[in-house]
Amino acid sequence: MKKNILLAGLFAVSVQVSATQIFTKNSDCVIDESKAPIEIYKQSSKSMRLLGGQEASNGELSDVVTVLFDDVRLSLFDALSEEAKAFEKGIIIKNASFKRTADGWSKRAVVSGKVVAQPVLSCHYTEVLTAKNTELISGAVFSSKPTTHSITYNTTIDPHKSRLKPKLTEVLDTSVTTDQVFGIKLGDSFSQAEEKIGRFTMQWPINAYQKFAFIGRNNAFLFEHDKLVGYQYAFNLLPISLANLIDIYDVALATPLSHQQTQITNRDLDEMTVSALKEKFPDIKFFVEGRYTTDPKTKLSALTIGKTEIAKPIAPACWSGQEDIKAFITKHQGGLMQWRGIDKQTLFYTGCNQLIEQSQFGRVIGVKLLESWSLSNANLSGLSVISNVLTPWQFYGVNYLDPESRASQIGSIENLYGMIEVVNSDWVGHFKSYDGQLVSAEFEKM
Repeated sequence: MKKNILLAGLFAVSVQVSATQIFTKNSDCVIDESKAPIEIYKQSSKSMRLLGGQEASNGELSDVVTVLFDDVRLSLFDALSEEAKAFEKGIIIKNASFKRTADGWSKRAVVSGKVVAQPVLSCHYTEVLTAKNTELISGAVFSSKPTTHSITYNTTIDPHKSRLKPKLTEVLDTSVTTDQVFGIKLGDSFSQAEEKIGRFTMQWPINAYQKFAFIGRNNAFLFEHDKLVGYQYAFNLLPISLANLIDIYDVALATPLSHQQTQITNRDLDEMTVSALKEKFPDIKFFVEGRYTTDPKTKLSALTIGKTEIAKPIAPACWSGQEDIKAFITKHQGGLMQWRGIDKQTLFYTGCNQLIEQSQFGRVIGVKLLESWSLSNANLSGLSVISNVLTPWQFYGVNYLDPESRASQIGSIENLYGMIEVVNSDWVGHFKSYDGQLVSAEFEKM
């Protein structure tokens, strides 16, 4: 009951956004540099009564910690609301971080949260924090994440906001022939292709005159000197670790057979259809699902049209940490793999397995340091040659498989639940290690 009363009270404050505007960190605001930053720290804890000295289960711990995270966020919101009253234009959250202390044998779970905010002079294209969307107070978490809740936004409407809307991928013509795919003909320019499908899911420059463009995870188009020269479909086209980072856009391919459109993916194919496809497409493959069962099913495995061979790839640039990261993107984005994430952010993949995340407003919000791809079952033409020019990650002079102690070169470190937290004036992040060596990490921009 107490929590319900608190929620109601906080909501009453939040609806008066004109008086106490709190903008989330993804908002586009001009900071008032003449004002000092606002730092707020809150903590919530709960005693856990364990029967007979039994260790608490993971589920019990998760439930307790989720409640504590919610309590801390509400407390942070309450404190931010009070601070915002002193500033006519409101405040923006610059960064947030959370710590969780709980284990199965502990009789107490503790979650603490810290927020740094800054007064603003003006804001555009904003997300306003209310008591109903406190999950937007997000930041680095040192263990399991709290349960995701539905998000309700209060936004400042801009009459020209439509100019920010990206083109969407929309494949209306799913037909594939020997010289045309989804209405895009061999020889069409890249811009002509985009007119047909809206936006490619991902672009992957290979060298000065060749690049791949993808629709979803299974369709690759090769452009050479800005002209479409080839297309490749494969059930497993990309390395799994890369494919998992890309939005799914499933297209049910179809082709004219016996004077009618016949769907050839996402379904079983009979012998007559397989025979007709082999006769029509010179480079086509199938696989049999349940080959040794009483009901085997034949499905399309791969299809190639035109040319898919690539020339010598050029290694994409790698961000060393010494150069301003926004300047790095501006300078090198034409040579980096890039695609749009589910949260409207733009993702850039560098030549040393760094994934840079940029918000819809053009600010870098995070960097992930990833392990090299496994090429098992990945069938993109030229993939092994391309992967050979990629190098292991580096970050501020720290390299893949360095000893854990090297993380201190980036900033202050703390070992938490098998992860190494690193904090400096620009970044807060976590390394994962194996046998005392650093293997991957996630960093959030402060």
